[in-house]
Amino acid sequence: MSIKKYRAPIQTFAGTCGRERKPQQTRRDLEAACSLTAAHSLFSARGAFARDEETKELSSASLTKIDAALMDATRAQRVPGVVAMAATNGGIIYEGAFGTRELGTDAAMMPDTVVAIASMTKAITSAAAMQLVERGQLTLDTPAADVVTALGQVQVLTGFDASGTPQLRAPRRAMTLKQLLTHTAGFGLEFFNTEIVQYQAATGTPGIITCENAALTTPLLFDPGER
Repeated sequence: MSIKKYRAPIQTFAGTCGRERKPQQTRRDLEAACSLTAAHSLFSARGAFARDEETKELSSASLTKIDAALMDATRAQRVPGVVAMAATNGGIIYEGAFGTRELGTDAAMMPDTVVAIASMTKAITSAAAMQLVERGQLTLDTPAADVVTALGQVQVLTGFDASGTPQLRAPRRAMTLKQLLTHTAGFGLEFFNTEIVQYQAATGTPGIITCENAALTTPLLFDPGER
C-alpha cells in the first residue's frame, strides 16, 4: 500500500521499522530515493532548468522513480515499511509511505507513523537548541537545570562498594547546554562503558534501547566539562 502527496520546492527523512535488515542494501535504497528527490527539487523551481512543460514532465517522472525505489524495498522485504519526506523552505515537495508498520500485521505504514530514529534526534535537537540560542531564548552557558529541572538532580558515579552498590556524589558544577551539545556533560551509554552496564544491573535501570524514560536516569561518569 502506498500513500503519497506531491506538493510545491532539501531536507529528507526516512524511517524503517520491524525487522532485521541488510544495512548496505537499505542504505542504497534510501540514497537512491534521496537522490531522486533532490533532482526533483531542481526541476520544481519553475524556469530554472527547463520550460514549464518540461518541468511538469520531469517532476512527474522523478516522483514516480522515488515511489518505485521505496516500494521495491518493501516488496523485496529489505524493510517492512518506510516513510520518506522531502521539503525546502518553500514547503513539502514529496511525501510517501509504503509497506507495513510492523512484521506480522497488516497495519499500513502512514506518513504520520511514529518510528524510532535513535541518535538522529541529536542533530534535530541540536539545531533547534541553537536556533533558540540565536533568538536569545537560551544561552549556551546557563545551567541546563534551569530549563530541565531533572538535570539538576543527576549525580556522578564514583564506583561500587564491595557489595556492588553504586557510589554516587553530587557533581562539582552544574552542566550547561554547551556541554550537553558537545558530549562533555558526563553522560555515557552502556554500549561504550561497562560501569553503566554494572549500574543498570545493580539498580534495575533499563537500557537505552528500551526507549523507556527510566533509561535516562543513569548517573554521570565524570563531572560536567572535565572531558
